[in-house]
Amino acid sequence: MQKVLNLEEFVFHKSENCPAWFCKKYYYGGANFRYHSFQMVLNILFQDHVNPLIVETGCQRHKEDLGAGMSTSIFGEYVNHYGGRLITVDIDAHALEVCRNVTKLFSAQIQYVLSDSVVFLEKMTETPDLLYLDSYDYDLKNVENQRLSQEHCLSEFKAIESRLGVNSIVLLDDSGLPGGGKPKLVKFYMAEHGWICLYDWQQSVWIRRR
Repeated sequence: MQKVLNLEEFVFHKSENCPAWFCKKYYYGGANFRYHSFQMVLNILFQDHVNPLIVETGCQRHKEDLGAGMSTSIFGEYVNHYGGRLITVDIDAHALEVCRNVTKLFSAQIQYVLSDSVVFLEKMTETPDLLYLDSYDYDLKNVENQRLSQEHCLSEFKAIESRLGVNSIVLLDDSGLPGGGKPKLVKFYMAEHGWICLYDWQQSVWIRRR
């Protein structure tokens, strides 16, 4: 039986005293320009997946990481509220330790993995319900770095592509940056392989229904 969505959990509220945990903690008075894409993804996840598996590449690296989205905190709090697991993968041991500290309230539901993300995804046997690709920083001033970042993002997706289910959700970060951001190549690839783009701004939201 399909769950009935409790709109109070995720819908947009103008009131600073709104009861929704997601809006109250992460809207930041409109300053979080990833808010609406996270909101969309959490809505879909809530409706389509019980005890979901969330996999993110590139962990949260600061306590107040609004400029990078605070993804590990958001996903960790989601699975803490509704069940499920989060796997966060990063190649930087220090970043993972920082992430572990800032998300310690939800750490029982989080697996922290020190690994190259492509290597990890290639070996993974489980099916992520939500895949969030946000590793390999995209340098606005370095064209070579931008190319490598885009190729890495595509490699990540290809590494796990065969294990993504019909209802899997893919969230891509830094889509709105000059030069196409890190997901430029993977968006072209996904569009050619039956994926549907629901939203494309600073983050890009994709699903596959067939």
